[in-house]
Amino acid sequence: MQGSVFTSFSDMVIEKMGIVTWNELLIKVKPCSKGIYTNAMLYQDSELMDLVTELSKKMKIEVEDLLRIFGGYLFIRLYNASPANLTKVDNLKDFLLIIDSVIHKEVKRVYPTAYLPTFDYAENAQGDLVMHYQSKRKLCHLAEGLILGAAEHFNQIITIQQQECMHNGADKCKLTISFKEK
Repeated sequence: MQGSVFTSFSDMVIEKMGIVTWNELLIKVKPCSKGIYTNAMLYQDSELMDLVTELSKKMKIEVEDLLRIFGGYLFIRLYNASPANLTKVDNLKDFLLIIDSVIHKEVKRVYPTAYLPTFDYAENAQGDLVMHYQSKRKLCHLAEGLILGAAEHFNQIITIQQQECMHNGADKCKLTISFKEK
């Protein structure tokens, strides 16, 4: 997993829970990296999940909820660091529709070894956006948090329902995003 995810996770923990909590996490988990992360390096996926799982226990927050919280925090960092030109995208729906075709394409150009999830899209009869998320990492709850962070950035009120999940045996996760009027 890309180091920028790890640096953002450590920043979030330090900012919201304090350096003492971060140090306690490192002592408990004993990550191979020793908690020293750089944005461009790759780290084991399991290292992040070990940190998330331990923080979940410590803070008494479900892992899925913690991943959503982290996704919301991570969004603006990834958005600001995106190699894609996003200046013409001014709404959430258009942003979500270009994740695979524009953003991930540019990320792969800059970081050819990056492993990225895939999305496909449909619109239902109610005008909701149906996103199918697929990744060997099964970080659909992080994806939900990223979508919520994007909604906040674009000042859009949404709800997300996950009708199918890889954690429950599905081939991919089905996220239905409903856009609310302000």
